[in-house]
Amino acid sequence: MSAKKVKVGFFSLTCCEGCEFAVLDLEEKLLKAFDYLEIVESRVLMEKIKPEALKLDIAFVEGSVISKHDLNKLNYIREKTGFLVALGSCAATAGINGIRNALPKELQERIRQKAITPVKEKASPLSAFVKVDYILNGCSVNELEFLDFLNKVLHGVIPRLEEVPVCFECKLKGNSCLLLKGIPCLGPVTYAGCDALCPSQNVQCIGCRGFTKDANFKSLDNLLKEMDSGKKERYNFFTYFNQLPKELRHLRGEN
Repeated sequence: MSAKKVKVGFFSLTCCEGCEFAVLDLEEKLLKAFDYLEIVESRVLMEKIKPEALKLDIAFVEGSVISKHDLNKLNYIREKTGFLVALGSCAATAGINGIRNALPKELQERIRQKAITPVKEKASPLSAFVKVDYILNGCSVNELEFLDFLNKVLHGVIPRLEEVPVCFECKLKGNSCLLLKGIPCLGPVTYAGCDALCPSQNVQCIGCRGFTKDANFKSLDNLLKEMDSGKKERYNFFTYFNQLPKELRHLRGEN
C-alpha cells in the first residue's frame, strides 16, 4: 500500500444523496480509512474541489443523468478521476429517476414541461455517457459492500462484480423461495450483494441492484404470467428500478 493518501471525491447528480449518507453511517469504520485516504470533494461534508486540483484517484458518483447540467458535471468528473464508481441504483441503472422512462409518452411530456430544469427525454445511468470502472449497486448502497470495496482498493486489489443473483444468497440463508409461494419476485434476475435483505423478510425483490447480464427474463415473465400477473402489472414490476429488457417488449401497453 502506498504511503500517499488516496484522493477521493463524492459527487451527486440528480438523486436524494441517500447513498452518500449510507456511507457516512459507517462512522468509526470509515474514520479508520482516513489514515489512507483523503476526501477532497463532498457536498454533504462541505468539501469542495478546487478547479486547479490534481486528478482524483477515485470518484464516487450517485444519481442519474436527467439534464444537460448532469451530463456536463459527469464529463467533468470523468476527466478528473482515474477510477469512477457508480454509487447506487440511480447511477447504475437510472434507478428511481428511471421510472419516468416507462411512463406513457403524454405523461413524460408533462413532466418535462413542469421540470424546474430542462430535462432529457430519458433518465440515464452513468454508463450511457462515460466509462464506469465499477458499480456499487443498491438503493441505498450496501454499507458493508462499500467498505469491502474500499478496503480492497486501498490494498491495491481491483474488485470484481460478482455475477450471481439474489437467489444465490437466499439459498445460503435457507430462505423459502417466494416464487414457490406464489409471490412475484425478481431475485432470479437481480444482482446479489444485499444478503437477500427483502426476501429474508418475506418481501419480494424488486430489482434495486440491477439486472444480471445472463438473466432469463422470458422464463421469469412466463412464471409470473402463470401466477395470474397481468401484462401491465408485470411491466411495472420489471421497470421499478430498471429499463425494460428487450426480451420483454411485448409487455408495453395496457391489458
